[in-house]
Amino acid sequence: MAEIEGLVRALREGDGAAKAAAARALRDLAGRAVSWLRPTPLITIAEAGAIPPLVELLRDGGAKAKAAAARTLGDLACNDACEVLIAEAGGIPPLVALLRARSKKAKDEAAWALRNLARHAAGKLLIAEAGGIPPLVKLLRDGSANARYWVERALSRLAHNNDANAVAIAAAVRFEALVQLARRGRVTVGYQLIVHDAGVPAKRKAALVVAALLRDYVPEFKSAPRDIKTVIASYL
Repeated sequence: MAEIEGLVRALREGDGAAKAAAARALRDLAGRAVSWLRPTPLITIAEAGAIPPLVELLRDGGAKAKAAAARTLGDLACNDACEVLIAEAGGIPPLVALLRARSKKAKDEAAWALRNLARHAAGKLLIAEAGGIPPLVKLLRDGSANARYWVERALSRLAHNNDANAVAIAAAVRFEALVQLARRGRVTVGYQLIVHDAGVPAKRKAALVVAALLRDYVPEFKSAPRDIKTVIASYL
């Protein structure tokens, strides 16, 4: 406990290098706890007050510090109580922002964290509200192998029992994916199935979006717009 408290103090009071080192040390502690299926160290890290300064590091730290903070938060999010604390500390928007970073490592770690934060209904909602679905879909197409692995699971979790997210994912993938969702209740990217067994409400919403696009664009022989957010907004 004393070691963790010292690391949290460094996160709060240290200079940039000290904060980055503390984030990496906490990352290692949290990672071992997840690997060994030991929730107690995760709870101890959270109780020591590590989550708010880690979220702050996501906003203001250097690239390596941000990646370490994202990984630590992702490991902490494997615990239900810590997941709630991360959301309450405002951790989801800066993780979504990290999906657009130049650093491949930072993107990988953000994808891991969002995958774990998408386990429950509140996290699904917050990730969608933070604009997380379009950059996740983009990363699924052109990210690293690690990022694509975590993103696939993040998107699957976001769509599970959430009709609005299922439609938004299909819209972010391509027009054909909306048709696929409306007809079969599923969406694939390559060989990756990211929306499956969608219920009737999601199919209906997807069909309404397809109908709106066809009505608005086909008569004038215009192609569907790249960003159809304005078209789908009324159905979500």
